[in-house]
Amino acid sequence: MAKKKKKNTKSNQSDEFLKALPQNIIFIGEKGDEDKSIYISQATYKEIHKFSENKTEIECGGMLVGRVIEEFGKKNIIIHGFVEAKYSEGTPTTLKFTHETWEYVHAEIAKKYEGMKIVGWIHTHPNFGIFLSEYDKFIQTNFFSDENQIAFVVDPIQKTEGFYFWINEKIERCSGYYIFDRTGTKIDAADLLLKENGASEETGHKVPFVYPLAIGLLFACIAVLTCFCLSLNSKIVTLQKQQTALTDYADTALATMQQQLQAVFYQMQAQNRNAAVGTQTEESSETDPVEEESTEPVQSTEPVQTTGPAASEPNGSVETTSSNAPANE
Repeated sequence: MAKKKKKNTKSNQSDEFLKALPQNIIFIGEKGDEDKSIYISQATYKEIHKFSENKTEIECGGMLVGRVIEEFGKKNIIIHGFVEAKYSEGTPTTLKFTHETWEYVHAEIAKKYEGMKIVGWIHTHPNFGIFLSEYDKFIQTNFFSDENQIAFVVDPIQKTEGFYFWINEKIERCSGYYIFDRTGTKIDAADLLLKENGASEETGHKVPFVYPLAIGLLFACIAVLTCFCLSLNSKIVTLQKQQTALTDYADTALATMQQQLQAVFYQMQAQNRNAAVGTQTEESSETDPVEEESTEPVQSTEPVQTTGPAASEPNGSVETTSSNAPANE
């Protein structure tokens, strides 16, 4: 009884896993605003890449098996399995599905994927990159025309891949998709084909392979800009110091000039005052009367003795006078 219960529990969990929208997922590519989402199981993803890794000469492919779940306003295309397109005819640029191919595929789906249907197809482009040729579009239009049927293109040489789906009746490339597995199972399938890209289980996002290069270039640019800014800052500091020195010099020179101008001003004021005083002195000397010189002889305290013929009277006597005597006496 216990074994039966375990089997029933396992069966119920399996049914929930197949019918519910996956929860344990990682995202590859870029988020878009499409009204459709693509989920591919980790086991199927690994199986496809194991199948295609050595198919480098001609195109090969197969069918994608799963179901469509409409939830959150979107149609979610869930891929649970892959069936190889045996008996197909491949060339380096084309892939043709024969009647035997279709018979084999339907038999495998009925045997292994009960209750599921073909939700798309996968084919390789060895060293041609990811695109849909006109022949690929012909196959998509004539054999996978349902609005929820998709195309998966893998280049095993260039290590690139991409999904295409119908949008407004046109086949367009999907910007990103999910890889899923049961809850608690680690998802490492992304390392198979795009191992040079970075994937994060925490964010559920995987960036394209050009992103690491772009990030490296960005960091290099940041480093260069940082060095430039440091150099520029050093030059700015030097210029600020020079400006401060010039300002101090200009202040000193201005103060000295002010002192010199003040000294000249004071000197000019002094000269003006001196000139004004001289002018007043001249004006006062012109207006004051001039005193006449005294004709009175200067009185001498000692007798003056004269000699010579001019000083002698005819009678030979010498006359002396007092300096204090009046002149008319």
